Amino acid sequence: MIGKADLITAINAVWDASTLNASFQALWAAGVVGSDFPVLHDQEASPDQPYPYVVMEISTGSTTDRMSGGASSIREIRDVPCKFNIYAQDIAGDVRSSKQIAADLAEEVMKVFGGHPTQSPTGSMELTNSNHLITSYQDDYGILIDTDKYQWIVSYVFKVDVPVAV
Repeated sequence: MIGKADLITAINAVWDASTLNASFQALWAAGVVGSDFPVLHDQEASPDQPYPYVVMEISTGSTTDRMSGGASSIREIRDVPCKFNIYAQDIAGDVRSSKQIAADLAEEVMKVFGGHPTQSPTGSMELTNSNHLITSYQDDYGILIDTDKYQWIVSYVFKVDVPVAV
């Protein structure tokens, strides 16, 4: 789906333009080189990925509207669900628990993409082949995954205008 590929590229661009990589990499163990590992992963991370990191899951979108700009142009409005799964673990020397680290990093993600209670989103989505209409924050919550590891999920729906026939 061209709209989904376009959206993934735009999300990565917003992520890279923000300070999110630095926020996560600042918590990596000494000696870990930031250029050796990405912070944001699409669907899954490598087994040796340092904590904390994020796995982005973009689900199949649903078409909410169709329109035409004449006989040769057909467009669809799609709602595309996306989850940012933030994985954190206890860090030696940090008084925060893995849960608090994950929650703090989720707050940083919400500052960029939306959903933060006191700050408007700083990220601006620019799609190449589609048009980003709005990002709707849905929910955020945490899940204990091990005694020293925690996952925090921040979910959104991206509404995009996608050309399906031009």
